[in-house]
Amino acid sequence: MNNQKKWKLLLQDYRFREKTPAISTDGRNPFENDYGRLISSAPIRRLQDKTQVFPLEQSDYIRTRLTHSLEVSYIASSIGQSIENILINKKQIDPKYKGYLSSLLRVSGLVHDLGNPPFGHFGEEAVKKFFKDYFKSQEFIDYEKLVQNENKSDAPILNIFEKADFENFDGNVQTLRILSKLYYFGDEFGYNLTYSTLASCIKYPSNSVKGNLGKNKNIRKKKFGYFVTEKEIFKTLNKHLKLNNKRSPIVYLMESADDIAYSAADIEDGVKLKIIDIYDVRKIFKKNLSKNKKIVIAELDELIEKHEKGEFDESIVIQKFRIFTQRLMISNIIETFEKNYDLIMNGDLEYEIIDVSNASDIRAAYKQLQYIVFDDKNIVKKEIAGWEAIYGLLKILVKASQSPNFKKEGNTYESRIYKLISSSHRFVYERVEKYENQEYKKLQMITDFISGMTDTYAITLYQELKGIKL
Repeated sequence: MNNQKKWKLLLQDYRFREKTPAISTDGRNPFENDYGRLISSAPIRRLQDKTQVFPLEQSDYIRTRLTHSLEVSYIASSIGQSIENILINKKQIDPKYKGYLSSLLRVSGLVHDLGNPPFGHFGEEAVKKFFKDYFKSQEFIDYEKLVQNENKSDAPILNIFEKADFENFDGNVQTLRILSKLYYFGDEFGYNLTYSTLASCIKYPSNSVKGNLGKNKNIRKKKFGYFVTEKEIFKTLNKHLKLNNKRSPIVYLMESADDIAYSAADIEDGVKLKIIDIYDVRKIFKKNLSKNKKIVIAELDELIEKHEKGEFDESIVIQKFRIFTQRLMISNIIETFEKNYDLIMNGDLEYEIIDVSNASDIRAAYKQLQYIVFDDKNIVKKEIAGWEAIYGLLKILVKASQSPNFKKEGNTYESRIYKLISSSHRFVYERVEKYENQEYKKLQMITDFISGMTDTYAITLYQELKGIKL
């Protein structure tokens, strides 16, 4: 399939079921329709109280997961507009699809972190560590070894794929589950988004056993992309969009927007909180820049000079510097996309676009600054508190789930724990999720519930259940 046909396929309005008919005056394209389905929903709103970098931060200036997602959405849309104009001029995209790529990237940026648990990546680590500890303490037996054994007993059984889903839990993978299943809106199709929007959130199109290989030559296997419960959804997307178990081109572009947004914004927030200052920024950039040293340091020196003259305060300096470097990165992303066009369209580029662009040194400099910010003691203390809450909640709920009384009927301790789980997650568990392994389903419902919490709710619920706060 040539690239023109690939774009035509990617920009079509394919969904798992036919959408509700639009009113005659609705001028939205399919991906603007997707954005509308998402923007007012609870999973999006909960991002307002989920950590970007600074957990439970009281300052309303500092970014949350929601404000970060909105920034990624806009940057992705902006990149999409520029690339779309180039591709239309080169007759790669039909002019009748003008605006579609930008809209697709806009919605992809909005949802890219939707599945992140409370306390961000540290929260992911807490989930993974809990299940690694839990499976070590249980006599879990691989299902394949018991196929011929009629007496499978009542012992909980998970196969290697099911165990790996929990031991390698990842917010990116949870995003696909939320979008395709957990947001129940009258049927089993969730938001009923377009195939291309769903595929755009699958950064690593492998299962949890064949993926998670770390930084090897196959970027698509660095982590994994779908749980066993969403395997058939992945297969449908992969087959229909002809992705050949590789990344959608949209993934590369959305990932670039994410890199541009968070690398610069995290440092802006760090300066605002006085963890670092503009002189730290200059020192690190001067040390780590190569290709862009002259132009970037000249811009920063000019801004610092105005600060020292009293024209700008430090927050204005870092904001203007962030905008300047983001502009450089965006232009380099577009240029690198053109240079690697066929590789990206085929899903064969084995690096992030930013890392093979001429702006890779800017990204590297920001990353060095991030290490300083992330090691701030106030951040570390709150992350540890978040870890304890997530690990502790999993321990309470999973232990209760081992009892036959873990159900809505009854007045036992375990039934009360069951009733603590949100009604929407219980409904999906009881009525929507068709996966056969009940033990896996129970653990997944618990993980769905806890990973969907906001930072504040997770801390509060844990304190309440432990009697620390009533």
